[in-house]
Amino acid sequence: MRIQLVARSAQRAPVKRTVVADWLRVGRNASCEIHLPDPRVALDQGMIVDRDGLVYLQGEGGSQNITRKSVTSIRLVAGVPLEVGPYRITLLPAPPGFDAALSVELARPLEPREDLASRTGRLTLGSLGLTKRWAAWAWALTVVAVFLALPAGRVLDLPWAQAAQQLGFGDAFWNPGPVMLAHQPIEQKCASCHQVAVEHVKDGACLECHQSVGHHVGPALQPAALFAGARCSTCHRDHKGIKPTHRDDDKLCVACHRDLKSKASAAHAADVSDFARDHPPFRLSLPTETGIVRLRADAPGLAEKSNLIFPHATHLDPAGVRSPMQGRMKLECRSCHQPDASQRGFEPVSMPKHCQECHALQFEPAVTAREVPHGKPAAAITVIEEFYATLALRGVRDSFQKAFGVPGEGLLRRAGEPSADERRGALALASRKAKQVGEELFQVRVCATCHEV
Repeated sequence: MRIQLVARSAQRAPVKRTVVADWLRVGRNASCEIHLPDPRVALDQGMIVDRDGLVYLQGEGGSQNITRKSVTSIRLVAGVPLEVGPYRITLLPAPPGFDAALSVELARPLEPREDLASRTGRLTLGSLGLTKRWAAWAWALTVVAVFLALPAGRVLDLPWAQAAQQLGFGDAFWNPGPVMLAHQPIEQKCASCHQVAVEHVKDGACLECHQSVGHHVGPALQPAALFAGARCSTCHRDHKGIKPTHRDDDKLCVACHRDLKSKASAAHAADVSDFARDHPPFRLSLPTETGIVRLRADAPGLAEKSNLIFPHATHLDPAGVRSPMQGRMKLECRSCHQPDASQRGFEPVSMPKHCQECHALQFEPAVTAREVPHGKPAAAITVIEEFYATLALRGVRDSFQKAFGVPGEGLLRRAGEPSADERRGALALASRKAKQVGEELFQVRVCATCHEV
C-alpha cells in the first residue's frame, strides 16, 4: 500500500509523509508506521490492513496483543474519525498516486501535572539495607524459581505441579511470541506441535496437519544432500507474529544457491547471488511427443507445440477486450493465472472458468443456446448431428426454417405417415447441415480461434 499520512496539531502546520508498507502498525513504539508518542497509547496498539478497503485491527478487551484470536476490527469510512487513545485518525480522499490518505491528530493533549520527582525521596539499595551482590542473587533465584522451576513442574509432572497450576505459573512464561494467524485456533494447545517437552518440534508434528503439502523439491532431483539434517522449522519459524512462517527474503535462498555445487555436487541448477540482479532464466515445462521436458527460457529454438493459439497481446490490450456479458473489460495476468492453495503454483487455466464467457461454443445461436462440449471433438460432432436430426424430424416451422434456410417443418409434424424416401431425405438434409456446421465450427468460427485444427 502507498499511504499519505497527514499529521495535524494546534501548534504547527500539517506535516505530510508517504509510507509504503503491506500494513500500518499503530502505537507508541518508534518502529510503528503511525507513531503515536503518548503514554496513554500502548507500544503496539493496533494495525491498519487492506481488506477491500482499510480496516483497523486491535486486541479485544484492552489486550495489546493484536495477533490473538480475539480481535476487534473497524472498517475506516471517509470523513468518520477513529478514536485511538487520545488520537483521532480519519480517512481522507486519496491524492493522485496514493492508495489512501490518513489524517492523524492529537485530540486530547495531556494536562499539565506537578513534577512527581520533586515529591519523592531518593530510593536506593543502601537505603533498604541491601547490597548489590545480595540483590543480584535474590533476583536471579527469583527468576529461576518463577520462570523455570515452577513452569517446569506442570510440564515434567514434578511434585509442585498442582500448586504451580493453581498459582497460575504455567509454561506460558516460555512463550517467545504470538503464533501466526493460521495457527491461532491451536494457540493454547502447545502439545499439538511441542509433543515432547524441552525438545525441538518434530517434523511429524507438522506433517500431521500438512500432509497435502507437496515436495519442496521434486524427489527426482535427489535433494537429500542439500537438505541433510534440515527440519521443517529450519525455514518455517512460528511465534514470530501474524505473518506466515515462511521467509521470503533473498538470504533464505542465497544461503544455499550462492554456491550450490559445494552443498550438492550433482545439482544442475545455476548459482544465484541475488534474485533481482543475478538469477539465471527459469526452466519451462514443455509437452513433447515423448513427455514433459524441462528447458531454460533462453534455450535456442525454444518452441511449445501444443497446437494452441493464444495471443497474450490481444487479451492484455490496455484498451480492454469485448465481453458479451460485461461489455469492454480490461484483463490482467491474474484474471486467468490464479495461485493454488499452496501459493507455490497456479491453478490450471480451464475453458469453463476462464474462456467460455467470451468464447462460447454455440453452433446454432439463432435457434438454441446449446453449446458443444470443449476438448472432445467426437462428442461435439455427435451433439451437432443429433441436434439437426431431431430438428429435421420434430422441428417447428420457425426453428426449421432458421436452421436449414428452407421453408418447412419437421417430418413427423407433417400430416400423414412419411414414406421411406421422405425419411431418407430428411436425414440427408440433417447430415449435410451437421457436416457444414461442424466444418465451420472447427475450422472457421470457433475452434480455430484458439487452436490449430
